[in-house]
Amino acid sequence: MAWKKYVESQGAQALSAASYEAGAMPINYSGWPLEQPATQYAPLTDDITADVVVIGAGLAGSSVALHLAERGIKVVVLEAQQPSAGASGRNAGHIQPYLASFEPLQAHKDGGRKFTDYFTGNRNIIFDLCSKHGISADVYDNGLIEAAKKPHAELEQKAKLWQSHGYAIDILGADSLKHMLGTDVYNYGLHWREGGQVNPYLFTNGMVNTALTLGAQVYGDSRVLACDKVGTHWRVRTATGSVTAAQVVICTNGHSGNKFFPELQHTQYPLLACGLATRPLPDDLLASINPARVVLSQHPAGLYPLVIDNRNRLITATIPSMGRAQQADQYFAYFLRYLHRTFPVTRHANISMESYWTGMTANSSHHYDKCYPKLYQVANGVHALMNFGSWGNLLGPMMGMSLAHALADGRLDDCVLPIEKPQAVRFPGLFQTKIRRTLIPIARLADRFDLT
Repeated sequence: MAWKKYVESQGAQALSAASYEAGAMPINYSGWPLEQPATQYAPLTDDITADVVVIGAGLAGSSVALHLAERGIKVVVLEAQQPSAGASGRNAGHIQPYLASFEPLQAHKDGGRKFTDYFTGNRNIIFDLCSKHGISADVYDNGLIEAAKKPHAELEQKAKLWQSHGYAIDILGADSLKHMLGTDVYNYGLHWREGGQVNPYLFTNGMVNTALTLGAQVYGDSRVLACDKVGTHWRVRTATGSVTAAQVVICTNGHSGNKFFPELQHTQYPLLACGLATRPLPDDLLASINPARVVLSQHPAGLYPLVIDNRNRLITATIPSMGRAQQADQYFAYFLRYLHRTFPVTRHANISMESYWTGMTANSSHHYDKCYPKLYQVANGVHALMNFGSWGNLLGPMMGMSLAHALADGRLDDCVLPIEKPQAVRFPGLFQTKIRRTLIPIARLADRFDLT
């Protein structure tokens, strides 16, 4: 079978530890691609022209291309591998309709009002795009529950804040949580009636396919080698072709390994995450595990966010220990321990691992709740939309739409993100070390002894 799954190929042994640690394993190890491969796009083999060239076909780049093509802009997409091969095809599948902190927005000229209004006004963008363009991406607007074992003032304050922005949020007690989740472990929580889940790999590929039908040109296996100024335009060169355009938009996550505009590689804090998918579970078992089929997130640690997809699989994600990203069995054992304690019905069930994968996030801040995307001006006519961290499922398509509309209107200042110059962050590796060597091990220890 071309599309390998973990237990069938023993992929953890087939790939090097370095591949797991770098989040560079092939995308087919992720649990999100279907057995039938997505459309494969041929490499660029000619010298062509466009109005805008988008580098990177992840959640952000695909949205930029779709919304530019929708406005009649001649756009070309260049992807080093295939759409959604990077972080966009490796995340946990949550559609989280809120922001953890408004603090980073205070640096905006208007204190973040434009950003906040745009975010709240477009929080359903994933559902809207899937409905409008017929994108089949296992998307469900079933909401999200943040569940806790005891009341937290932080959760109550969060609910009041977002209710003031028009959000539908219920504060739940033990009885309601047991009815919705099928467990009596949690006694307090928030039910965000908006948000839900999506297969990010299928959604990204759906946006690319839609952009193509609207007139965009898409090329895979077309790693960009250089961006050179040619008069008032830019020539973006691959190994076998080039695109000359007035505008270049770079959407390359952490920009790791790219030689063009290398200063972008130093603007973020990398953090490795890993994902797990079980084999499909029987309906009678799933009737007792999260019967409401909401996205489940645990407060405060959130070690095992849980999604149940349309293939009846449990999907979660966590942060691997330093130097041990390849130890899939260990992280699956942690997850099973959580399942058995939270849903006792699973203790005697046959639950096995189907897929295990890793991926690298690019955070704009060394604090999770201050992690926001950035819009950099690298040169006249060259902008980079990147560093989405853990918010990419929603903010990627949303910020891609905002930038595309600003470009189409010739008014870049209309983009809801302020335009910044790339600035190198200090000690980027310390963030990953702190999370993976200290904070996550402490959280796992607290989880093991039921101290959360």
